[in-house]
Amino acid sequence: MKKLVAIALVGALCAMCVPAQAAKSWDDMSWWGNTGATPLPQPDTNCGCGEPRSCYWWWPKEPASNNNDQELWGNRGIVYSCWIKPAPAPTPAPAPTPTAVVRTAPMFNHILFDYDKATLKPEGKAEVDKVVAELKAHPNDTVLIEGHASDEGTPEYNDALGLRRANAVRDYMVQTGIAPERIQTVSKGETAAAVANDTPANRKLNRRAVFIITIKD
Repeated sequence: MKKLVAIALVGALCAMCVPAQAAKSWDDMSWWGNTGATPLPQPDTNCGCGEPRSCYWWWPKEPASNNNDQELWGNRGIVYSCWIKPAPAPTPAPAPTPTAVVRTAPMFNHILFDYDKATLKPEGKAEVDKVVAELKAHPNDTVLIEGHASDEGTPEYNDALGLRRANAVRDYMVQTGIAPERIQTVSKGETAAAVANDTPANRKLNRRAVFIITIKD
């Protein structure tokens, strides 16, 4: 008899624990409608009572991953509750379109020569070195070197002098590592003066070589 009473007491205690555990599971309803189980809660619009309602029916059939399906996700049956549907995640802003970098042809100082000379001076070589560095940085670019002269002498002589000056610059660039096929030379003689040939100082500025870079990126 005592044994039967003990078994009955154990059974009663177990019965009391089950509803307590179930009640504890339902104390916090924050999971309701928010587990990812589908379909989502449906608004109660067909109650037939003539009054609008703000609550939802939820009868999910497909659970979301929730700790090996051990957590509540709607009890796989109809549950009625008031629910605020989560706002959809904001659409991320599109990545900014990269701005295309447009190169412009670089400008370099003129290379000046002494009277009736086609020899590069140290300061001239320093300026040519800048052109060489630019061409090495952009191996597809090419350069045209124009040779110029003042108006002292005949036009034919000055045309030949201008070409010697352009070729002197070209030869130095080739020596410093620029492929000769990337360089063209031309003489403008005395026909394209930078300033008027009316003073010794101005004539000095017209004895020059000029760079024209063609970019080919």
